[in-house]
Formats: sequence, structure tokens, C-alpha cells
Amino acid sequence: MSENELPREQDESAWMAEQGATLLVRLSALMRTARTYDVSNQAFQNQMREFMVVLRGLLEDAAEAELVVVADYFYLNGIRVKASADVLGAYHGLLADFERRHVGGLRFLNAIDEAEVERFFQIFLAAEDPAVADHLPQAVVEAAVSNIAIVPASELDAEEVSRELENEPKHQADRRRAKKVFWRAMMGAKKIVLRAKQTGRPDLRHAKRVVQPIVDSIMKQDYSLVGLGALKSHDEYTYAHCVNVSVLSIGIGQTLGLPRQTLADLGVAGLLHDLGKMTIPGDVLRKPGKLSAEEWGMMRRHPIEGAIMISRMPGLSTVMLDSMRACLEHHMNYNRTGYPEIDLDWGQATMSRIVAMADCFDAITAHRAYDTRPRTPFEGLQLLLGPIRTNFDPAVLWSLVRTVGLYPAGSVLQTASNHVVLVLTPNPKDVTRPFCRVLVRPDGTQPPEDAPEDWEPMPDTEHAERVLKPEEHQHRTNELLAA
Repeated sequence: MSENELPREQDESAWMAEQGATLLVRLSALMRTARTYDVSNQAFQNQMREFMVVLRGLLEDAAEAELVVVADYFYLNGIRVKASADVLGAYHGLLADFERRHVGGLRFLNAIDEAEVERFFQIFLAAEDPAVADHLPQAVVEAAVSNIAIVPASELDAEEVSRELENEPKHQADRRRAKKVFWRAMMGAKKIVLRAKQTGRPDLRHAKRVVQPIVDSIMKQDYSLVGLGALKSHDEYTYAHCVNVSVLSIGIGQTLGLPRQTLADLGVAGLLHDLGKMTIPGDVLRKPGKLSAEEWGMMRRHPIEGAIMISRMPGLSTVMLDSMRACLEHHMNYNRTGYPEIDLDWGQATMSRIVAMADCFDAITAHRAYDTRPRTPFEGLQLLLGPIRTNFDPAVLWSLVRTVGLYPAGSVLQTASNHVVLVLTPNPKDVTRPFCRVLVRPDGTQPPEDAPEDWEPMPDTEHAERVLKPEEHQHRTNELLAA
């Protein structure tokens, strides 16, 4: 290969990866619209036009375009599509859609037209039913869809990717597994919240299923899930917040030495703690300025509304009662300065203290419409350890530090040797030495994107000199955390 051919090949790969990300976003939007509207509806037609623009661009000089899933990664025409921060929701939602239907990929041929796309998506959506999923390839053929082919998962040769993954460092493999657990939990939380909005009560059994893999990961001392809490998707914040509070609560509980069943119940309580916010109008929740007295009254009532929603669930169990108390008490505060105000001699339950701690840490690092930028996780931790520390049980607060580390995931550190590193995951064995990725070496060079340098964890010869603020560096930390 000549010197000129290599850059051209790299440019084409980068272009394909970029187009792959765009295709996933458009495909996800089309799926989402098709669940709500008939294919003849204008909303679906608009999304289909956007999808076809991307697809025809891929097929302009090619006979086909193939999108496949191998080992939880999407590949477009053999080029891996990265799960960057702006496509995370679409990426993991489609992974679940493909998995439910036993689909390994889709092959689009050059002669594809809109009529075929309409027929295909009607059939594809119907295959959410497991009884229909196994017959999906046959149903596509019978519907005379000849320019979109289903690639069954069983036909994909994953050997090369499997060999690649076998050579992954343990920490990278843990992060990959954690991302799968995290995004499945996100989709599960979304389903729970939307169902509760429709029926007035949450699905406790589904909440237990969502939480179980989280407990399994934390029990194995794999804190990669905790690190993923630094990813803040503004569009999906409601569901991400539920999952983050659940993960952090379980991590804090594990640090405190709580038994497995209690951790599972704690995770469910964390997942359901904010259900009462569904009773607050969206414009009040998103209001950028100061709340009026009436609006603040609505906000202060959401813990009571959440407890009422959980009380509507059939039966009476320990996890139901714990979740009710967590809903009611997660804003009461350890020093009894919060809400709702109760005249009785009442203190937060242990589980509520943990959920309150997890809720506050995640919330204070969220994007607010009136902030110039959200607080970094490190700034959030400083606030909790400083001005508002009396709001929390000291043992729970220290357990949070043990769970997220002194330098939480998403922090950018300058080290004693003048490396600049991004914290990826906390290290439960040493809160001062997290798992990191090198962003800039002491000589000013940066590791290549396809050959990252990770510290697993930060070596004993290093220590953090200072934590950089976002305005002190130009690194896209969200994308690096999501990769």
C-alpha cells in the first residue's frame, strides 16, 4: 500500500463510522415513531425521509450496506460504530431491539424504496412478541420485502471479535459488561416510569429484574457501573437519574456491609425514589428560574405522591415498605431540615439515608437550564463534604466517598509527573488511585485514539496534583467515558 492510500483508507473508515452513528440515530427515531404512529402518518413519513437520505448516501456507490451487531458493538460495512455520548440512547436501544428479535443485522440493497421500508417496519415492530420474532426473516420475505434482508444472529461469525475481546485488559472487559448492564437498566427504568404514569403504580417485579444485574456487578467488586454515572444524557436524564441512584445506593450499601437481599431491596428503592415527580407539570420541573410558592409546594409534595403510588401496588412486602419510606424520606435530611415536614419525632430510616445521599450526589452534578455548566462530579463531592455535610448521616457520606472515590469518574487530573488523565472508574481498594485514561503525556503528546493508554489503576508512583476544571481543558470527557 502506498503512503497516499493509507490516509485515504483512514478517511473512508472515519466517514463510515460517522455515517454509522447517523444511521443508528435515524433508525432509532424511525423505530420510536413507528411505535406511536401508523406508517401512513406524517410523523412516520418525515422520519422515514430522514432515514432514507442517510441510507441513500451510503448506497450511492455501493450495492449494499450492512449493519450488524457483534459482541454488543455495531459495525457498518465492517467498520465499528462508536457509542459516542450523543448516540448512546439510540445505540443501546437498538442493541436491545435486535436482541429481542434474535436479529444479528440488517442488509440494505441499492434498489430499496420507501414502500419496502414501510412494510418492513410494520413487520419488524410486530416481532417484539417473542412468538413472532423467530419467524421474522420468513415474514419479511412473504411481505415481498426484497431489498432489506435480516441477518440472523446465529449466522454471524464473531470469532475475530471474540479473539479481540479475549485480549482485553480485565478493566476494559468489566467496563464493556457494565455498559450493557447500565443501558439495559436505563431501558427498564424507562418502562417502569412510563407504565407508572399510565397506571398510577409501578411494576415491582420488573424493578427487581432491573436491579438484580446491578447487585451482581457490585457484589463482585466491579465498580465500573458506578463510573458510568458520570455520563449525563440531558434527554434521558429522568431514567438515568433513577439508575444512577440505584447503582450508587447499592454501592454505598455494599461498603456499609449490608447483605445481598438488603442490597437488592435498596436498589429497588433507589430506582423508584422519584416516582412522585410524575405528578409535577414538566414546565415546573424544567423551570430555569426561581419557583413560585405554588410551584415549590408541588415540588415539596412529590415524596408524598411517590409513597402513595407505591402503596397502590398489590400485596405487602418488605421491599414495598422500604421503597415507600425511601420515597417519603429522601428529602427529609439527617438533621431534619428537609421536607416533607412531620410534627412527630421522626427520623430517616437507614435505607432512606442511603437513597438520599445517592440522590443528592447525582442531582447536583446534573445539567440545569440556569447554570453556565453543570458541576463536575469532583465539585459535587466537595459540596457534599463541605457546606451541606450536616444534611447527611456521616457514615453514609463516608461510604459515598469509598464508593465513588476522592476523584469520581469524569474528573480530569494533572498528576505529579505532569500527565493529564481522565478518571474512568473508582477503585474500591484505594480511593486516591482510580482507573484512568491518559489524555496528555508529560511531553505534550496524546496517545492515539485507536491505542489508548489506561492506568488500571493509577500506579503507586503517581498521585493527583490537582483537578482541572472543564474550562482548563478541551477534552470531550463524555465521549471518552462512553467509548
